[in-house]
Formats: sequence, structure tokens, C-alpha cells
Amino acid sequence: MNRKPVVQTSAALLLFVLLAWMPTLAWAVTLKRMDAGSLSGGMVELKLMFDGPAPQAKGYSVDQPPRISIDLPFTRSSLAKYNEIGFDNAKSVTVLQAGDRTRLVVNLRSPTKFSTKNDGNVLYVYLGADSQQSAYSGGPGSSPMVAESGAPMADPGGTGITHIDFQRGEEGEGNVVITLANANIPMDMNEMAGRIRLEFQGNVLPGRLRNRLDVMDFATPVKYIDAKTEDGNAVIVIEPKGEFDYLAYQADNVVTVSVKPVSQQSYNRGRRGLSYKGDKLSLNFQDIKVREVLQLIADFTDLNLVASDTVTGNVTLRLQNVPWDQALDIVLKAKGLDKRQEGNVLTVAPAEEIAARERQQLENDKQIRELAPVYTDLIQINYADAKEISGVLSGESEDSGLLTERGSVQVVARTNSLLVKDTQEKLDEIRNLIDRLDIPVRQVMIEARIINLDTDYNKELGINWKLGNESDVGNADNPYIDFGSAGSNFKIGIASNTTILNLEMNAVISDGGGESVAQPKVITADKTKAVIKSGKEIPYEEKTSSGATSVAFKDAVLSLEVTPQITPEGSVIMDVIVKNDSQGADAVNGVPTINKNEVDTRILVKDGGTVVLGGVFTQEVKKNITKVPLLGDVPFVGRLFRTESNSDEKTELMIFITPRIINENVALR
Repeated sequence: MNRKPVVQTSAALLLFVLLAWMPTLAWAVTLKRMDAGSLSGGMVELKLMFDGPAPQAKGYSVDQPPRISIDLPFTRSSLAKYNEIGFDNAKSVTVLQAGDRTRLVVNLRSPTKFSTKNDGNVLYVYLGADSQQSAYSGGPGSSPMVAESGAPMADPGGTGITHIDFQRGEEGEGNVVITLANANIPMDMNEMAGRIRLEFQGNVLPGRLRNRLDVMDFATPVKYIDAKTEDGNAVIVIEPKGEFDYLAYQADNVVTVSVKPVSQQSYNRGRRGLSYKGDKLSLNFQDIKVREVLQLIADFTDLNLVASDTVTGNVTLRLQNVPWDQALDIVLKAKGLDKRQEGNVLTVAPAEEIAARERQQLENDKQIRELAPVYTDLIQINYADAKEISGVLSGESEDSGLLTERGSVQVVARTNSLLVKDTQEKLDEIRNLIDRLDIPVRQVMIEARIINLDTDYNKELGINWKLGNESDVGNADNPYIDFGSAGSNFKIGIASNTTILNLEMNAVISDGGGESVAQPKVITADKTKAVIKSGKEIPYEEKTSSGATSVAFKDAVLSLEVTPQITPEGSVIMDVIVKNDSQGADAVNGVPTINKNEVDTRILVKDGGTVVLGGVFTQEVKKNITKVPLLGDVPFVGRLFRTESNSDEKTELMIFITPRIINENVALR
């Protein structure tokens, strides 16, 4: 008989509890009002008033642009989105609502520290260098860090600092690694007079660690590390040398101070491009959930975060003015996590999980490729040799080729084509590769000019003959690369101006100071040898093994072999072989002897520049008689009617080589 009232009473009680609990579940408090005021010492006070107990605030600071972000969990706001302040360093406050959080973004004129204090339904935010409310207070020159209200002091039962170590980093930086007995030990760090000072409040340094470490032999910017106790606090002073930059961060109970040389850091950044480039922020959290830290970084960067369910655990962080991408890597490394970013979506999971997922994806892709249909395509090769392209596609082994296990390639020699059979994905890849390989070869026109020049005129041609001087090799004014055999009479020079040189040579020949022997021109492809020969074949008889005789020939020619190579900047490297063979005066058993003169060299010349080869001299002595007919032949008296003179003419064989790169558009017309 009494069951019904009891049931009604229980239902009413349950309804009352639910009604009382639901507002707490949805919204703990509401931000009703915000007042701003100026305090002494240049400080600014923000007074935030709620309709219930003020929440525990968390936040971070940014240097560029200077601002402070403060998150209020389980809080909604009734304030306007934009609120003007105009006190000293603080310009305005932007209020943002995101889910069950309210974020206050304080826009500053210059970076500054901040601290918070809870007092019932009021949350005070202090901005300025004189703030004393923060659990962390940086010294002069230090960057602001997030201050959590109620941050614990040193654990009385802890032993403070347990170990101090020094390590050299891969890029030459010095890493001071400090192991703490308690991750919640407060730390104050600042830079003064070129020294980095760390003070751990309320902790006495053990006697075994109180000493001065000399680490100069490690070849880092750090010279000394002093560990001591001052006024009941453990103090570690790092003394660097030269110009340096430093980074300090804490992961769990390990504090690391990394000191880098500025010059080397800049060099590595330009050479490898691996430095962190994100906007800088500061974080100071004690035993915070890893997922919350990731969410803070995602909010700071406006990235969408996808965190695996296996991302768990807490972490203690103390990061000062660190790029956000480096802060993210520090958190991930400390907890064995890894990340992948696609667009503006950041995925975080344990490193093993991501590796397993990617291995599975590779296996799936492999199976898809194995099941993909096979097609046949006929690809026309225009400029290259189809056999050479086929060798590239097939490769010397199965692993080095571009074809799949089901693919094949055949050469159609009659049309210089390739018949390729493979999946559509591979066919597209092969076509793209052939488009880059099957291109017209650039060509070079080699102009040669061979002249017998009077030695009295060769000094007037403006030729630099200093290439044989070792001190000149490699200079900007000396494009010579490499001499070949030294067993020749040739010398090598560079003409300063090809056009002027041609005019001077024509003038010398017209004046009788030289004789043009030959002026051949030949066009050859890049890296293809061109040969020019001029001379005669000397016949002689030789006997065969049967006793019969036959006529054989020996070459006595002037030959020029040039192999050009076009460089990316438009110059030409030439492998030059010059031979000047002539018939000797004596013969052995009827076989003529050959006088050989040869040079083999490698020269770098600008497009249109001229290389001059010389040094082969010919001397001719002549006796000239001029007389009056009949009277000049009379004995004794005839001397009066005739004139005798001796002449000694010395000429030099000179070869002028001018490479000219043929324009592709002109060559294709």
C-alpha cells in the first residue's frame, strides 16, 4: 500500500538531481563582465567576473604578433566579441566561443608576461613585467610563459636535482640536460651578461653536484657550467662563448637547455632548410593531458586535429618562446607519438600505429597494382634510339626497371618505336619519362682555320699565350682545363675577341705575312666527336709472307679531332686532339718515316670564343740571285752585273678553333 508514494518520492528526487546536474554538465559558469585598469609599474589588470566560481585558466603567449590567449574551460560568455581597452601595453580583448570553452585573446603592443589569480567568482589577469602573481616569473629579457594559477611549489619530499649532464648535438650545439626528482619543481630562467641562469626554487643542490664543469673540449658554444646553491635555491649558470642562441624546454622531469652558435645555425638553415619556421609560443603546464596540449597547438595554428584513441597520458611542459612546430615535435617525441599532415588536417597517433597503418596501405596499393588490368601502347621515339630507351625501361635487373612483373617492352626497329605492355598507371609514368628523354640533341658548329703565319706577325693578334703557366690555371681569365701529353711542340692560347681576331688575320694575310692553308667547318651533336683531316698518303712497297709485293700507304696529315660538351651555363668543353704529321727525310728499307707532332687537351671556352693552337715552326733558308742576262754570267766581271742575297724565313703553323652552339629553333627549321 505504501509503494506508490515511495516511487513518486524517488522519481521526484531523481528529477531534482538531474535538473541540478545538467547545467553543471553543459555550462559551469558564465562570464558576465570584464573591467580593465592600470596599476603601478606599467601593469594592466583585467578583472573577469562570473556568475559562479571562476574557472582555472590556461593559456599561452605569442611574440609575433604580440598577444596572449587565455582559455576558460566550461565557460560561456555574455560579453561582446571585441572589447577595446587602451591601457598602456594592452590594446583590446577579443572574446571567442568554441564548444564548451571561452577564449580571451589579449592584443598587445609588445610582448609581455602575464599571470592569473582566482578569487571566488573573480579571475584576475595581470599583464606586465612587474607581475608577481605567476607561478613562473622570468627575469629580464626572458620571454613570457603560460602561468597556471595554483601551480605547485617544490615537493618537500623530493630531492630536487638528481643529475646534470652535458651532450654535443648533431649540429654542434651544446645540450645541458638536468634531471629533476619531481616534474613540478618551479624554475626561473633568464639571460644576463651573456650567461644563462636557471634557478630551481626551494631546492638545495646535492653536494656531489656542486662543482664547475669545463666542457670546452666538446667544441660547442658552451664553455663552463656552474652548479651551486644560493639562498636555499639550486642555481645552474651556463657560460657560453661568442654569438649564440638558446632554447629551453622541459618534458616530464627532464629540463634541456640547448645552446647553438648563431653562424652555424644560420648556415644549416640555408643549406638544409630543416629549421622550425612556425610562430613562436610559450607553454608551461604541469601534469597536463597530452590530448589537451595537442588541442592547444591545433587551436594556435588553426589546424584540424585528429588524435587516435591510443593517445593517452600526461606530460609536464615548460617551453619558452619556441616555434609551434618544434613544440609539437617535443611533445610527440616525449610520448612516442608521430604525426602526419594533409592540408590543414593534423593526424596524431603512436609512431608504431602510424607505421603499421602505412605498411598496410602500401600492401593494399601493391595488391591493387597486381590486380589492375594490363594495356598495350605503341610509343613513337622521335630523336633517341629506341633500343637505348628500351634498356632504360627494362633495366639490367628486375628491380632496376620501370616495368611491373607483368609488363614487357619490345623494340620496333623499322619505325623506331616501342611496344609497351603494362598497367595504365605504369604506361602514364613511362610516357612522362620518355617525354623528358626523347628530346633533340643540341648541336655545335666547329669552325677551324689553319694558317702558316710569319713569326713577326703573331704578336700582333692579341692572343693570350699564358695557358702553359701553372699559376694561371683555373683563373677567371684563363678557361684552360687540362693539358694532355706534354711531348709536343704545341702551345695553347685564348683569343680575347673572335671578331677582332678574324679581322687581324685577314689583314696579315693580305699584307703577305701569312698563308691560309684550310678553313673547314663541321657541325656535330653534343658529346659527339668531329674529325677534320688535311694532308697526303705516302705510298711504299711492302712484301707479303708469300714473297709478293704490294703497295701500302702511310698518312702524313694535319688532323683535328674535337668532341664538344655543352655546359648548363652555355659554355663549351672541348676535348681536342691535334696531329701534324709530315714525311721524314730518311726511309728505312724503303718504308718512309713520319715526323709526328701531337697534342691532346681539354679546354673550356665560351660560346663563340676562340682557342688558338700554335708552336709548330718551319724554317726555310733561300739564296736569291738577280743578274743581267749574259753579262751576269761573265767570269769575274759578271759580279758587277748580278746581285746575290740570302733569306731566312720562319713561319708558325697556327690552328684557330671556334665553337658555336646552334640555336635549337634555327636547327629545326
